[in-house]
Amino acid sequence: MQVSVEGEAQMLPDLRVWLERTGRIRQATHLIYELPWLGRRVDLALINSRGTTTAFELKIGNIQRALEQATYNRSSFDRSWVVTGNHPRKDAIVWAEQLGVGILFVRGGKTKVMLSPLQDKPDPQAAKRLRGIMREKAKGDRGVAF
Repeated sequence: MQVSVEGEAQMLPDLRVWLERTGRIRQATHLIYELPWLGRRVDLALINSRGTTTAFELKIGNIQRALEQATYNRSSFDRSWVVTGNHPRKDAIVWAEQLGVGILFVRGGKTKVMLSPLQDKPDPQAAKRLRGIMREKAKGDRGVAF
């Protein structure tokens, strides 16, 4: 598991607890850290037994860049979230809502949904390719299945 910035990596345990507690990860869910996709890396990607995919972009500070990345992810993933360690400004929440991106605030053992993402039907060809890549990664990375 490698998230590039140490502060961002510190959010992962709390994020994972929230994912478990809310039933977003179960026994057949695969978590893939730093998933290479479209020339970038998705900080955390999930795929469940039904093939539903979710992307999480983690950012401690200014979430503008994470919102951009999460918006790119919407074309391929069923859901896309920004996970931030700083309380987002109102304009960032409005922008995320317009883009259909969810925002999670994670700090000090607490996780709060600031905005839920839209669940889209991603581009069928991109989604099919993404699911194939995620399933292959999950096979090769024993131990990421929850």
